[in-house]
Amino acid sequence: MKTLFRLLSISILGICVFTKSTNAQQKNDPNALLWEISGKGLTKPSYLYGTIHMICTADFILSNNTKKALDAAEQLVLELNFNDTAELKAMEEGMSSAIPLSKKLTARQFEQVDSVLTLKTGVSLKKLDKLTLTSVYSFAISQTLPCKDIKSYEQEFLKLAKATQKPIAALETVKEQFYYFGKSYPDDAMVGQIIAFDQYKEIFNEVILAYKEENLDVLYPLIKNKKFGSTPESNQWMLSARNTNWAKKMPQMMKDKSCFFAVGAGHLAGKDGIIQLLRASGYQVKAILK
Repeated sequence: MKTLFRLLSISILGICVFTKSTNAQQKNDPNALLWEISGKGLTKPSYLYGTIHMICTADFILSNNTKKALDAAEQLVLELNFNDTAELKAMEEGMSSAIPLSKKLTARQFEQVDSVLTLKTGVSLKKLDKLTLTSVYSFAISQTLPCKDIKSYEQEFLKLAKATQKPIAALETVKEQFYYFGKSYPDDAMVGQIIAFDQYKEIFNEVILAYKEENLDVLYPLIKNKKFGSTPESNQWMLSARNTNWAKKMPQMMKDKSCFFAVGAGHLAGKDGIIQLLRASGYQVKAILK
């Protein structure tokens, strides 16, 4: 169960990978995952890094510039604070459904999801009956990787920060994140996404390749693929609303300490992306090439 919880806690963030983003980059911006934030009275620069929440260990890359940026920062800031026991407990509770899926779904829906999971992952929905559909979808996403040895950038950054006793903070709480998931993905949409397992499994390999190359011009059109079930509503809740909230919190964090922000790469670009929101607030945000 602990292994499943760890896998789900990582893969639940992976839902954000399959969320539509618009306007990949500002013209003339280079392709990069690491960005330096300065100006507007900051005495020290802070950094913004776009992660992919799950990746095969063989594909995991952490550039020297990224390590240097994390080392230079005085605080690590993630979407969620995985170092907070109360937050971990909240996540475990949030993954559980008050109503078993066998009672929540129609007989047809349960049969469809069970058939796909059993065929593609070897795990029956009956074994996941007490989880939320979001958690089941997260589990399905975790099985799209062509490997068993999976790494998480968030977990790796967490290890590095703890090794140097660097403070760890978050941009939102588990409760807030589950709220956004609920607003973005109603049960019928979740069922449809799970049934479409093969479609996003095909494209996920291309997403990984584009991510490794830090090629945002290729990455964003892939993420925008309609096969991932993006809707105007999910884009508003999963990207725009959260980005706006984060961009409001970041200035005070950066004023207090030099920060290394690590969030899903889908949150960086676009007119409502963190890069443009910070620039609109008067900060200078420039790419640091690997």
